[in-house]
Amino acid sequence: MNTIPLPFPLKFLQPLDFPRKLGICDRLFGHQLAENGICWVQTSTGIPWKLDLTNPIHRWIVYGKYEGAAFLKWLRHFVPSDGIVIDSGANIGQMLLYIAQWLPQGQVFAYEPGTAQADWLAECLAANPHLPVKLIRKGLGATQTQLKLATPGPQSAHGLWSHISETEGEPIEIVRLTDELGNFSVSQVDVWKVDLEGYEIPAFQGAKELLENQKIRALYVEMGSKNYQETVDFLKQLNYTCYLFDARGQLFNLEQSPHYSFPVWTNGLFLSKAEVKKLN
Repeated sequence: MNTIPLPFPLKFLQPLDFPRKLGICDRLFGHQLAENGICWVQTSTGIPWKLDLTNPIHRWIVYGKYEGAAFLKWLRHFVPSDGIVIDSGANIGQMLLYIAQWLPQGQVFAYEPGTAQADWLAECLAANPHLPVKLIRKGLGATQTQLKLATPGPQSAHGLWSHISETEGEPIEIVRLTDELGNFSVSQVDVWKVDLEGYEIPAFQGAKELLENQKIRALYVEMGSKNYQETVDFLKQLNYTCYLFDARGQLFNLEQSPHYSFPVWTNGLFLSKAEVKKLN
């Protein structure tokens, strides 16, 4: 595919990490990039990807690490080159295009039930066949069933606000992660990225056997101020400890920070007992 030319200063900045990079780059280059609309572009990873550059969230992928630069830096050292990563809520691949490049002998299982999002991701993966990603057009939940995926946001958001519903949206298939990994003969997962817009607890319930037996070394879970306590409590019962990244990109234990003010949303890194011991 042909990628659009990028401004030379942007190509220089792409591999660099610095505070507020995404916002700064968007002020400098956002208007110019947006004029290209939907196109193929060389991302900061060096991997070409189809993006809608009228969407500022897509432009972030051009500037640098999509979100969670500290997490991606941590993951690169945590997961071996033959590791297994589950990306549930993979969307158009915003996160997996960073992760997959570090697993040349490993595998990313990308769960995305939304048709538009999965089609977009499939096109990008077809253009990058070297990436070890298996796209699975299903959602994860507590039981195998049929539900619906509602997308109240604009089409340009490409599923950004999609959420599981029993009453409205496109029909989707829900499966249990425990069953899925059994089908793939996978006995242990290094990292499970969970971005399910409020459907996290059912997904955890569908992986309870794996979590009880500490077969998932770490989970990276999107949480909001309304549901973080439920997530923390559920995983704590299964002996996972919640850590967050501070402004310097360093991990801190949420339980040992009683005065921490939880933001509207953030991502928690939950580590198994064995991984916590390695930290201490």
